[in-house]
Amino acid sequence: MDIEKALRILENLVDEAEIYYSRDENNEVVVKNGKIDTFKENISRGFGIRVIKDKRVGFCYSTKLNEEVLHKAVKIAKLSESDKFLSLPEKQKYISKSTFDERILDVSSEDIAKFVKELTSACWDYEVIPTFGIISFGSSRDLIYNTNGIEGEDKGTSIFCYLSTVAKHGGEVATGFDYEISSRLDIDFFNIGEKAAKLAKESLNAEKIEVLTTNLILKPYAFAELIENTLIPSLSAENVQRGRSLLAGKIGEKLFSDINITDDGILENGVYTSKFDGEGVARQRTKLVEKGVLKNYLYNTYTANKDNKKSTGNASRSYSSLPDIAPTNFKVSGKGKLSEEGLVVHGLIGAHTSNFVTGDFSVETRNAFLNGKPIKKAIISGNIYELLKKVVGFGKDYRQVSNVIAPSIEFEEIRVAG
Repeated sequence: MDIEKALRILENLVDEAEIYYSRDENNEVVVKNGKIDTFKENISRGFGIRVIKDKRVGFCYSTKLNEEVLHKAVKIAKLSESDKFLSLPEKQKYISKSTFDERILDVSSEDIAKFVKELTSACWDYEVIPTFGIISFGSSRDLIYNTNGIEGEDKGTSIFCYLSTVAKHGGEVATGFDYEISSRLDIDFFNIGEKAAKLAKESLNAEKIEVLTTNLILKPYAFAELIENTLIPSLSAENVQRGRSLLAGKIGEKLFSDINITDDGILENGVYTSKFDGEGVARQRTKLVEKGVLKNYLYNTYTANKDNKKSTGNASRSYSSLPDIAPTNFKVSGKGKLSEEGLVVHGLIGAHTSNFVTGDFSVETRNAFLNGKPIKKAIISGNIYELLKKVVGFGKDYRQVSNVIAPSIEFEEIRVAG
């Protein structure tokens, strides 16, 4: 059964109906000790059917679109509780931003062998072992139609590469890592391997430190790990409305240093750029924080209805789930140069244990350098809302880590425990 026919059937049974289809393919190469270890292929595809009848929602999903699954969604709606804020979005105009690179689909086994050789060759030059790596190639296709006039089709590609390394000298052992993610086949594999090797080598002969107060510089990967588990969930309108965010009721207040945060779903070549979100709402550029002032939250249609707002195009879903809220390309920027001294941290351990409701965190540093010299583990504890009041500098080394796009960011007078 095609989607148009399915919608015609549902139009006679419910007030509003939506059919969402997605197909995601991911091919992953695992590298161990410099050699290809495994190759995994995963394909996920299916239909999600959402209906609204008398302000009651029904949802069902299947790998096949047929009358049985349509009637099941309608039956579920009849058993659900009424909610006056339920609705589906109206017809949209989409901005076309291509994030599809045919070359990613055409990668051959010979290409993969070449990429792995490039990735690991720099490690041998530095006498460093490339212990573990991943190269993954992804493609997606999304279709969404609803009875309010939504008609959307989009496709995209992605490539991700990560490498961890080990350096040894005498009885000393140190690790390093590097990564890259893109929507296009423009990754420099040799550069990733070289950076991971150099970081491991430079981390040898680390020394212990005592408790001290110093300026803290979080490199892009470390900053992204922290903010993904603290601030980003608090900007979700769902968490705000449920009382799980300290940002509730603070629109228009200056909360942080002069930082800017934008969720940009139409960023040119952004990894999370697309025409529309998981409900068919057009992607957009949303200012969340401007010069430290909170400007907006991230909305899907339901949460926007509750606040009498418009959706920001941040509905996120798979075919097997109802729409949630998630960022797209979450960019953090500002002014001010980095200082030459302080504690530079490349990665963190334990950021996932942070409490996003309170903003509290306690993390261990990974590949950290105090005034240019490697140190052994250090603990940084604090609160993200207080930390973001202490921003004094931004680097020019912007990188995308998952949804977050950020440079190295410097914070003043941070207490660190060795």
